[in-house]
Amino acid sequence: MLRFLCLCLLLAFAGPATAQPSAAVEQQQVAEAVWHVMRMDSLMPILRDEAVAQGEEMAAGLFPRGGTGRWLDRVRAIHDPVRTRELFLEGMAAVLPRTDLAKVAEGLVFYRTVFGQRMLALENAARVRMRDPAVEAAARDAFAQAVRRRDPRAVRIARLIRAADLIEPNVVGALNGAVAFSKGFQAGGGFPMPLSDSEIVREAWAKEPRMRADTEAWIGAYLFLAYGVLGDAELDRYIAYAGSAGGLALSRLMFAGFDAVVSATSHDMGLAAVAELRGRQL
Repeated sequence: MLRFLCLCLLLAFAGPATAQPSAAVEQQQVAEAVWHVMRMDSLMPILRDEAVAQGEEMAAGLFPRGGTGRWLDRVRAIHDPVRTRELFLEGMAAVLPRTDLAKVAEGLVFYRTVFGQRMLALENAARVRMRDPAVEAAARDAFAQAVRRRDPRAVRIARLIRAADLIEPNVVGALNGAVAFSKGFQAGGGFPMPLSDSEIVREAWAKEPRMRADTEAWIGAYLFLAYGVLGDAELDRYIAYAGSAGGLALSRLMFAGFDAVVSATSHDMGLAAVAELRGRQL
């Protein structure tokens, strides 16, 4: 309010002028634009459903004698779209002060087009399909075979992955998630012998080669499936965009949001796993 009153007085004495938004307001506007243009409200329920599917797989290893029956409800609550929206926005907010907002705005221009929105729809649809283990296995196999025979489409997908710098941020996110899960499990008293932070990080890094290999295989299969209906010229257009300064700036900002989601939800999954184990023991 004080800033508003001072501004009004300055305008009154200085004459007509165009008021510029504060840095904080501009950052918030960019964050909201990213959320809406990138259709994140449609993606968050998909991520929740992916987490539930992964939770079902985890249950077999974590609770071999069966759980309490509340595990999947806990997983759904942890990944509630309302909550993950806030986490995603917080993650972006943390890096926005050192982000080139003009570049992010350039990146968003592409996704404001009909073609850009079509790309998002294809990506979301592919994620939904990949929840089916049979579809995922078939997509992985199809991409692996295409790579081996140097199929032009597989070559283009590999170019896209390099241009958009998709592997490293995803591997880092997976490592951060593994560390966060172990720290949550530790906080809940799940380890028989407590681990130091350095031990938790070291254990996560021991899994890095497997994480990297799985990330490379999954992303390749996912993109191969998602963009299968595109013509070569359309995919080339997207590759050019993805490697542009605007495309990379937008991608890095979104990775910060996703990393915040993964870190927080993974920590809570670790806590929930301990609660499930103890509930079963009782």
